[in-house]
Amino acid sequence: MKLNIKTILQSAMAVTVLSAAVWAAAPKTEQVTAPLALTQAKANTSLTVVGQWWSPSNAANWPAVYVDFTTGSQSLISSGQVAFFSHVNGSIKANAGFEIRTVTTDISAVSASDWSTATLVTSLGSGTWYEYDLGSHENVAIQPLTVLVGNASGALYAVKLNNFSNVGQRVVAGQLQVKADANIEYKAL
Repeated sequence: MKLNIKTILQSAMAVTVLSAAVWAAAPKTEQVTAPLALTQAKANTSLTVVGQWWSPSNAANWPAVYVDFTTGSQSLISSGQVAFFSHVNGSIKANAGFEIRTVTTDISAVSASDWSTATLVTSLGSGTWYEYDLGSHENVAIQPLTVLVGNASGALYAVKLNNFSNVGQRVVAGQLQVKADANIEYKAL
């Protein structure tokens, strides 16, 4: 009987030691509701700026499309931070109270600190923000070019032109009209 009790005690002790070792080595889990730690992650938002039909012979008076990056909305009435204007609404300029600057860095790598070294511009369009490709007959975004949009407080948004879609032409009252939608990405800085 002594032998059985000694064997039982040794077995119990081995199970206790093994349990303690397994518990100590087990991975720790967090609660499902615990917030995830993100470090300076800024999500990009895609937006299609819906272009307006207009005659290329009167490109200087092309109806502007105003974009508000705070809400992601666009309007034909002056509002927001920037306006898309000129040929197929492919050019960009700052709206009143804002300015635009450029950096030759991809949007994923820019931050608000780039504002102080960015190049101040009044607007960007053909030859500065996009180029016409003679082979494909398409307007192609110049890469890597990011537009910073800001005010007296500094940089607020970063904007990147991706491409143009819904390119079309039509004849109205004997006059050629064209349009295209500018596909952009933007993010708050």
